[in-house]
Amino acid sequence: MPEDKYLLNRQKTENNNREIDEKEIESYIRPKPNKRVLGMKFYLGLYNLSGTKDNWINRWLKKIGEEPVIWNEFDSEKNKERVKLYMRNKGYYYSDVADTSRFKNRKANVKYIIDSGEPFKINKVSYQFRDTSIRDLILSDTMNALLKPGSLFDADLIQDERTRIENYLKNRGFYNFSKDLISFEADTTVGNMNVDLTVIFDEYQLKNQDDYYTKYVPNRKYRITNVYVLSDFNQKDALVDYKEYLISLTEKNFNDYRFLYRDRLKIDPGIITQSIYIIPGSLYNIKDVNQTYQHLSSLRIFKTVNIFFEEEDPENPYLQEDYPLNCYIQLTPATLQSYSFELEGTNSSGNFGAASNISYQHRNLFGGAENLNIRLKGSIEILRKLNTSSIQNLKGIELVYEAGIDTRITLPQFLLPFRTDNFIRKYNPKTRVSLAFNQQQRPDYTRRFTNAGFGYTWSNFPFISHIINPLEINYVKMLRVDSIFLEDIRDTYLQHSYEDRLITSTNYSFIYNNQDIKRLGSYTYLRINSEQSGFVLAGVYNLFGEANENGNYELAGNEFAQFLKFDFDIRHYSIRDDETSIIYRFFAGIAWPYGNSIAIPFEKQYFTGGANGIRAWPVRNLGPGTYLETRSVYPNATADIKLEGNFEYRFKLLWILEGALFVDAGNIWAISDEDERKGSVFRWDTFYKQIAVGTGFGLRMNFSFFIFRFDLGLKARDPSIPSELGGPRWVIFNKPEGPEYNFRYFTTLHLAIGYPF
Repeated sequence: MPEDKYLLNRQKTENNNREIDEKEIESYIRPKPNKRVLGMKFYLGLYNLSGTKDNWINRWLKKIGEEPVIWNEFDSEKNKERVKLYMRNKGYYYSDVADTSRFKNRKANVKYIIDSGEPFKINKVSYQFRDTSIRDLILSDTMNALLKPGSLFDADLIQDERTRIENYLKNRGFYNFSKDLISFEADTTVGNMNVDLTVIFDEYQLKNQDDYYTKYVPNRKYRITNVYVLSDFNQKDALVDYKEYLISLTEKNFNDYRFLYRDRLKIDPGIITQSIYIIPGSLYNIKDVNQTYQHLSSLRIFKTVNIFFEEEDPENPYLQEDYPLNCYIQLTPATLQSYSFELEGTNSSGNFGAASNISYQHRNLFGGAENLNIRLKGSIEILRKLNTSSIQNLKGIELVYEAGIDTRITLPQFLLPFRTDNFIRKYNPKTRVSLAFNQQQRPDYTRRFTNAGFGYTWSNFPFISHIINPLEINYVKMLRVDSIFLEDIRDTYLQHSYEDRLITSTNYSFIYNNQDIKRLGSYTYLRINSEQSGFVLAGVYNLFGEANENGNYELAGNEFAQFLKFDFDIRHYSIRDDETSIIYRFFAGIAWPYGNSIAIPFEKQYFTGGANGIRAWPVRNLGPGTYLETRSVYPNATADIKLEGNFEYRFKLLWILEGALFVDAGNIWAISDEDERKGSVFRWDTFYKQIAVGTGFGLRMNFSFFIFRFDLGLKARDPSIPSELGGPRWVIFNKPEGPEYNFRYFTTLHLAIGYPF
C-alpha cells in the first residue's frame, strides 16, 4: 500500500429512524472493506504474501487473494449521494447525510450519519384509464393494492405495485400486458408532506412486423387454442431449421394435447399431461405456466423444460372475442440411467472405519416416469480390544461390518385413490414403494433387518409438503448374540433391544421449507414426524386373538411392537452473503412404548454423535444421560428421548475450500425407570446437567456437484466423566486424570459427503 494512503478498515451507518433498514443502506455503500474471516482480513493476507516477484506462486496468491481497499474522499462523497438517493426513493426527500473518518495506524474507519427528516406520505390514490377495457378488473382489486393512504411515498413500493398489477392481469388472460404500461403521477402540492398519487394505464402498442406503424389498441385477452408437446425435443436439430424440424415430427392427439415426436412416444403421454396446467380452451394464466414448469421438472425425466407462446393473428387490431394463442412445450429428455458412488471415513477414538454406497437410478422404468433407485451399501470398522469388554474370544483387533441393499420405486401419482388429473395437478402426488435388506455383524451380535413399505407424498402450498406411509413393516432377526454379553444383560431393560421383533407402523411427516433457490437469502426448514406401531393389530387381537404366555400378542410367531413416536427438526439458515452463513438447528424427539412393548425397538430408538450429530463423539457413543457403556466392545448407545442443538458458522476460504466452526450440544435419555443403565433416565430436575457439548472445526471441498467434508470434533463438556473425577464438567478447561483421557479420547475426526444439515 502506498505510504500516503489509508486502508479502508471499517465503515458503518448510524441513523435516527428505526424504520430505516441499515443493512439495505449499507448495500449502497461502495467499495466494501476487505472481507474478514473470523475477524481477520484473510484474503488481504494472502494477497500480501504474494510479494513483488513475478512467479506462479505469487500470481496464484494474488488471484485468490484480495488487494487492499484504499480509502479516498471521493468515494465518501459518492456514498453520501447514493444514500441520499436511497432515502429519497423511500420518501425521505429532506434527509441529510454526513460522514466522519478517523485515521489510525494507516487505517481509516468511516461512519455515515443519517438524519432522515420527515417523509412524504400518500394522501390518496386515484386511477386513470386510457385503456378502459381493464377498468373493472383493476378497480375490483384495489383492496389488494400495496399503495394505500398513509403509506410512505416509497419508489420500491411503487415498483412492487406495478409488478403486482402485471401478474394480476397476466393471471386473467392478458398475455402481452407489461408493467411498462403503468405510469404514476405524483402531486406534492397538497401540503403537510402529503402526496396525491394517480395510477395511469396505457393502451397496448400494436406494431406490424416491419415496424412501419404503431397503433394503440385496448389490451388484449388471450385464450389457449392448441398446446403442442414436443416430448423428445432435440435442440440441435431445431436450431438448424425449426420449421423443417416440426414438419419431420409425427403428431398424435391425447386428451386435447397435440404431441409431436419422432419414431415413438417414449414416455406415457398421460403422465406428461397430468403435469401440464395449461389447458386448451382456457384463458392464458402466468401461474399455470409456472406450475407447469415446476411439475414437469419434478418428474425428473427431462433435462430442460421450455415453454413459449405464439399469437395466431398478432396484427389484427381488433377482435370481438379473446385472441387465439398457441402454446409450445419443449421437453428435452434427461439421461435415463445413472450411477453414483459415495465414500465416508471415520476415526472414532482410534478405531478407523469406512462406508460406501453404490447407487443405480432409472428415471423412466416402465415409460411412465417411474423412478427406480437401487442402493448397495456397506461399511467396515476396525476395533481395538477394550479392557472393559465382556465379549468372549475377542482378539486384539476385530472387524465390524454392515451390508445391505435398498430398493425404491417412485411413481408420479397416487396408486389409489384420487387418481383424477385435477387432483394430481393440485397436489403433485407421488407414491413410493420400498424394499430393503440389511445385515450387521459385530463382536457382540449379528442381526438382519427386512423392511417393506409404501407411502404417499404431496404438496398443497408452495413451501409445504406431506409424507404419509400407511404401512411400513420391519422385521428384525437376531441371528447371534454373544453368550457372555447376553448373560450380562439378561432380565434387564436392555435385553429387549436384542430380541427378534416385528414392527408394523404408520408414520406421517409435515415439511416446511421456504428456501427460494432462485435467489440468495435466509430461509427456515421445519420437519415434524409422528409414528405409531401396533395400534390396529392390537385392536384386532383384543377382539379376536389370544395372548401368549407373556400376556402379549403375536403375529407370525413374533410379538409385534407397540409404541408412539414424535419428533421435530427445525433449522434456520442465516445467509449473510455469498461466502458466509450461520446455521442454527434444534431437534427434539420422544418415543413411548406400550402394550406388547416394554422397550422401543432398537432401530426406532434415538442416538446421537457421528458426522451429522454431536461431532465430538463417534456415532452411537454418547449417553444415555451420564451412562458410560462398559458391556459392549462396540459403542451402541440408543434411548427414547433426544435433545440436540447445533450452531455452525460457514465461510469460504479459497478456491473450492470452505471452512466451518461449530458447536453441538445435547444428549439422549431413557424414558422408563426400568432401564438399569445408571444415570440414563430423563429427569426434569437433572437433564440439563447431563447436556454434552462439543465444538470443532471443519474443512469442506465444494466441487459443486458434491461436497467432501472433514470435521474435527473436540469434547468440551462430557457428562459421562465418573463422579470420583468430578462428575459432568467442562473438560475442555479441566482435563480429568487417567491414561484413557488422552488426545484420542477428546477428539473425533469425521469424513463425510455433504453438509451435516
